[in-house]
Amino acid sequence: MKRISVALWALTITSLFAATTEAAIGFRQLTSVYPVAVQRGTTGTVKVRSNFTLDRAYQVFFDHPGLMMKLAETAPIDAPLKGRGTAGTPFKFTVEAPAEQTPGIYEVRIATPAAVSSVTHLLITDFPVVEEQTSPNEVTKTGQLVTLPAAVCGTVEKAEDVDFYRFEGKRGQRITFNVYGQRVTAAIHDMVGRGGYHLDPIITLYDPYGTVIGQNDNFFGGDALLVATLPADGIYALEMRDTRYSGDPRYTYCIEMAARPVGLATFPLAMQQGATTKGELLVAGSDETSPIELKAAKDAAPGFTERRFAIDKQEANPVRYLVSAERQITRDDKPTDKPLEVGLPVGISGRLAKPGETHQYSFDAKKGRYYRLNVTSKRLGLPLDSMLVVLDSAGKKISEADDQQYTSDAELTFAAPSDGRYTVQLKDVHDRGGPNFVYHLAIEQAGPEFQLQGRFYYAMLGSGVSMMWFAKVARLNGFDGPIEVHVDGLPAGVTYTPLTVPAGMNHGAMILSAAKDAQVGASLARVWGRAQVKDADGKPVDVVRPALITGELQGQGGGQGFWPINTSLVGVVEPLDLTEVVATPDAIQLPRGGKAEVKLRIARSKDYKDPVSLEWTLNYFTNRLGEQLPPGVTLAKGSQTRLAGNTLEAKIGLEAAKDALLVERLPIGVLAGVSISFSIDTLYSSNPIMLSVTEPSSAQPATKPVAKAEKKKK
Repeated sequence: MKRISVALWALTITSLFAATTEAAIGFRQLTSVYPVAVQRGTTGTVKVRSNFTLDRAYQVFFDHPGLMMKLAETAPIDAPLKGRGTAGTPFKFTVEAPAEQTPGIYEVRIATPAAVSSVTHLLITDFPVVEEQTSPNEVTKTGQLVTLPAAVCGTVEKAEDVDFYRFEGKRGQRITFNVYGQRVTAAIHDMVGRGGYHLDPIITLYDPYGTVIGQNDNFFGGDALLVATLPADGIYALEMRDTRYSGDPRYTYCIEMAARPVGLATFPLAMQQGATTKGELLVAGSDETSPIELKAAKDAAPGFTERRFAIDKQEANPVRYLVSAERQITRDDKPTDKPLEVGLPVGISGRLAKPGETHQYSFDAKKGRYYRLNVTSKRLGLPLDSMLVVLDSAGKKISEADDQQYTSDAELTFAAPSDGRYTVQLKDVHDRGGPNFVYHLAIEQAGPEFQLQGRFYYAMLGSGVSMMWFAKVARLNGFDGPIEVHVDGLPAGVTYTPLTVPAGMNHGAMILSAAKDAQVGASLARVWGRAQVKDADGKPVDVVRPALITGELQGQGGGQGFWPINTSLVGVVEPLDLTEVVATPDAIQLPRGGKAEVKLRIARSKDYKDPVSLEWTLNYFTNRLGEQLPPGVTLAKGSQTRLAGNTLEAKIGLEAAKDALLVERLPIGVLAGVSISFSIDTLYSSNPIMLSVTEPSSAQPATKPVAKAEKKKK
């Protein structure tokens, strides 16, 4: 089967053109929110577009607490899936944003009794929200008149759409125009416009005489930010459009327009717990900085924290910086050709003040031990595209790194080939530099390690039904031990079959099951992993790591991309198209070189009659996107992989190579896919099957081979 989302999958080749019925139940594909912003301290009304109905939505989830959002529709609304790239049907919601709510972008997830949703976004702003008027606003003279400060929300709804907003300005006023376009649509599942994938905003400022006095395209990624000092009193006009003159009803945006500076980052970028220091705040559109005091409490949690600072006696936007338990130093801007000697572990805040600069740091390392170097800059919206190079004591390059996954911040881990002094060089890939090219470089000794990730996007389960997520682990620094995978925060009535990814495997099945008496309900779940490793001195240490969650982005031509998100939504829903998926036996001993058979039985809802596809792995043509079987174990020839018509039972088998990985009671399940559209399936799982791969001598003789295809049914 082909992957489409965590619990929804594209069809197998054999079922690509299977007809679908209105009974087929899929996840709620959220697209845009309009207006996409709500002012904190107010209650706003927004419309959420969806490619399936949001009727009876009973709970809305955000990736941070505080907001309350409720369905405001009083009558049912039909919202059929109208095809790829459509805007969806709008549903009205009310949003309560407390006065103390932190401004920023929030992920939105919605639960209905019938299904759960994908991700969309909502911006909480400091400023009054102004919606785009319906009357023409496409030229400077008829642009919509707004009063500053304002959070202007609009839509570039069609090709060649250009929006103008006019405001009264005074000579010497310094106005910031901050566009949220791509940032509030980044993780939308189905965002395919005629001219591309996302809104690519560009803004242009005109003075009272129609002269261009400022323009910006890309600042925060593809989003624009413009700071302008007004030259005269009068009415100014801001033009907002897509750089390609593309348009789409999902191209919603918000422009924060205010005579308030925008803080970008602190310098230094990190503080040690319990420390206080004088620093500076980087300000958008200015080479000047604002003096600030930075501090971190002794019990402050390590990681990113947010704080508001005053700029020119005005309270500015919240700015993020790092808190660390390790020693922190700040490098001055004086250029030097000599490496700065540092002891480990350490965090370094620095700035590439001029184009072409390279910063160097040297440290002692021991043979065979691992060392991790991690840059933070781009993740804070700063322009530095970092690159790291490690040299040995003779100046020989032994390692280099550029981007990490989903960020342009560089990271590398290397094993020292010998005792000695090593030098790390840090530079911008494009040899740029300037006041805002600041970074934080963490250097520390590393040990055996792992990373856990997967498409833990969402799960929806009818009572008595199971589904599957696929876990994928990356083993680092020589680690090959078992890794426990855990899921917390499941709704009442949902259980998780414990998974330990054994040595020799880098994947596994995460099977969630709803009890037969489970009631409709939903919650945000948390996926994490744990492994026991040995530190540099041979002492056992527990390593606990949160999972990286990725959601799917559908592209043109059936392509898929993936984007990091913050939430995993699990919901118990009303009966789905399959009300039962039962596999027997629930435990298998599979000998190396042998075969085993599973009997699968499904029960359908009264309305669903279309084919159901069966598999063990998740395939996209020749690519395996989700795996659960041990290396060397595959789908057996002759297996039935399709249930059509009134057929409710099938036999699907496994076969093991002679060198298949030996495992004991590894949870697996049969995957059953129901077609929702040309490219989407809802993926069900059977009950967990405990698989043991054994040596031939210990195999159970009762294990049956898979029946040959011609003997399946007479």
